[in-house]
Amino acid sequence: MKSMTLPDFLTPAQIDSAQALYRKFKGTGKFATECAKQIIEPNIAEINRKLGQENDPKYLAYACEYVFSQTGG
Repeated sequence: MKSMTLPDFLTPAQIDSAQALYRKFKGTGKFATECAKQIIEPNIAEINRKLGQENDPKYLAYACEYVFSQTGG
């Protein structure tokens, strides 16, 4: 699998929204589900186009969670 960064598939506004969700749901186990539902799924066609492959929304939400957990959100 090739490496990617959040700006490779999310807009700056989407990243900001995801960060806000992370802060809201941090430590609850709900972030990935909410991020997938609110941010990734509504934009999955464009995300797939940007990444050049079909993607699982929940996997991408977990990728966001990992990045935020490493950077402090």
